[in-house]
Amino acid sequence: MVVAALAIIAGVVVPQVNSVMDDARNAAVLKDLHEFTFAIERYRADHNGATPDLIQNDVLAQLLQNTDQDGNIGTGALYPLGPYLNTVPRNALNGVTRVFRINSAPPSSLSNRVGWVYHAASGQIWAGLYPENVDLSQVQSDGSQGGS
Repeated sequence: MVVAALAIIAGVVVPQVNSVMDDARNAAVLKDLHEFTFAIERYRADHNGATPDLIQNDVLAQLLQNTDQDGNIGTGALYPLGPYLNTVPRNALNGVTRVFRINSAPPSSLSNRVGWVYHAASGQIWAGLYPENVDLSQVQSDGSQGGS
């Protein structure tokens, strides 16, 4: 009888815990996406509407370093703008910080992509919605999970 009661309680509690964890991951992704979008908008305001377009080491380098009015990266008094982010946030759904460039917006699908998906021409960024941690060696150049 006690075992049956514990099994029933576990059957109710475990799905609720998973739901709460999913909600927390989704909220973290939305917070980080807002932070990313705000950083891009601040960059645009400082650079006469130009969007950051330099991806180095899988990050939008112009958001993480100081730039001049033309978006060139450097240090010192000649590079007074930025940085706009301290670090690239980790996508809470799949654990990837990498930024992937796409050539058309909006992307056809986000459910099989990881990290952050960026369209430089428009300055739009999306979170890859692939819901599991991934091996980056299996990720394609557009952020799609290999084999999906």
